[in-house]
Amino acid sequence: MDKRHSSTQDSCADTSLVPTATNTCAVVVTYFPDNGIIARLRKAQKQLQSIIIIDNASDKESLSILRDFSVSPTVTLVENSENRGIGKALNQATSLARDSGFLWVLTLDQDTLVYDGMLDTLIAIYAATGARSPLIGSNYWDISRKRNFLKCGTRSDKEFVKRRTVITSGTLMKLDLFARIGSFREDYFIDSIDHEYCLRARANGFEVVMSCRSLMSHSIGRPGPRINHLLAFDHSPIRKYYMTRNTMVTLMHYFWREPVWGLRQLARLFVEFLSIALVEKDKRKKGNAFGQGIQDALKNKMGRCEWT
Repeated sequence: MDKRHSSTQDSCADTSLVPTATNTCAVVVTYFPDNGIIARLRKAQKQLQSIIIIDNASDKESLSILRDFSVSPTVTLVENSENRGIGKALNQATSLARDSGFLWVLTLDQDTLVYDGMLDTLIAIYAATGARSPLIGSNYWDISRKRNFLKCGTRSDKEFVKRRTVITSGTLMKLDLFARIGSFREDYFIDSIDHEYCLRARANGFEVVMSCRSLMSHSIGRPGPRINHLLAFDHSPIRKYYMTRNTMVTLMHYFWREPVWGLRQLARLFVEFLSIALVEKDKRKKGNAFGQGIQDALKNKMGRCEWT
């Protein structure tokens, strides 16, 4: 990609940093993507021609598909020889985007399907915030729960709500934010990386907002049982470990600054524990993973999990 854009400036409210289709690129981290990945990438490409793909050591079949797609001069594919986590891959992508002169990135998960008008809506929201919000998330149709994540009633497409955190996928991010508050935490490996980054941005005085309009379809995970009207997700033991450890570490850093968010996360962990204990399969493995996650969080033992 050519270096077509000017470098970022200091003020997050600087109107010269308004996102456009040419100063923004899409960022996708892949890991053994399914066969529908190219169709979803092409859907995103209709709004943002430039795409950076960071692959975390997928198999030959997946890489072959991605290589064919990256023949386009507006697509950059980086093939990591090992999976070093989502945080590392996102940092690689944002660094490439900055070096290529882009001012913004739109981060997407490999299974996310963007809707028409997504970028235009996010740009309009940035203007509506007074050009002050460097993190703008997208409301989405939750495939697992079969409903929109946010219920905004009769609000217009361009309206937004303030949020404590937004998920990585569908978030429009201003790249000069990284010079201000740092990069994504690579030691989390996976899970809670997006939440920690949003809380860090808020701790530094920046607003996080989300569109009211649903701009994509996305699945958070395979839904598990409902316990007292709260939905747990039937994740594998290793995902239970990362979710527990990283949530606990984030709580230890931000609970007193974000007590409402913190209490909700504690409730979610409690539901996860009840789900494992009462209704999920592989109780012993998942229970051990949950307990190990808490133990490692208290010891500040981070990075890729070697526990099995």
